[in-house]
This record gives sequence, C-alpha cells and structure tokens, in this order.
Amino acid sequence: MMCSSKSLLLAALMSVLLLYLCSKSEAASNFDCCLRYTEKMVHPRLIVGFTQQLANEACDINAVIFYTKKRLAVCADPKKHWVKQAVHILSQRIKKM
Repeated sequence: MMCSSKSLLLAALMSVLLLYLCSKSEAASNFDCCLRYTEKMVHPRLIVGFTQQLANEACDINAVIFYTKKRLAVCADPKKHWVKQAVHILSQRIKKM
C-alpha cells in the first residue's frame, strides 16, 4: 500500500513537471513579430539593446527591434537614417565592453 502511494505521488509530480516544461517550450517558440514601424525616433541613450528581424524568416517585414531602459520593445525601419545611426552607436558601445 505504501509503495503504490509513493508511485502515485511520483507520477503526479512528473506530470506537473512535464506540463511546466511543455508550457515553457511553447512560450519560447512563439515570439512576436513587428508588424509596423514606430513613427517616433528613439534616442540612443534610452536604448539598452537591439535585435534584427528578417522578413525571410518567420516575420513579414525587416525591422530593428530596440529594447529601452523601460523594458519596451520598439520596432523601427532599418532603412531610416536614425535607425542606422542608433545601431552604429549601440554596436560601438558593445565593442567597448
């Protein structure tokens, strides 16, 4: 009797762990795409990082995604002069680290 209750508890714990891991992997595989660009310029001092989104991957448009100090993600047009300049400044900042 004692052995079956331990087995049942172990099975319940394994089920919870499996559900947790499945939900984490699903969240990691679902990411948001930029669908449009910001109309406003973001000052490089407010940006802490960036990534590039390519249209030929999972998303419809090319974009630079800036991450701000306020933990916002801002989608910007990579063809705009201010975006190119901000990427250059951030790249230089990273090289100095």
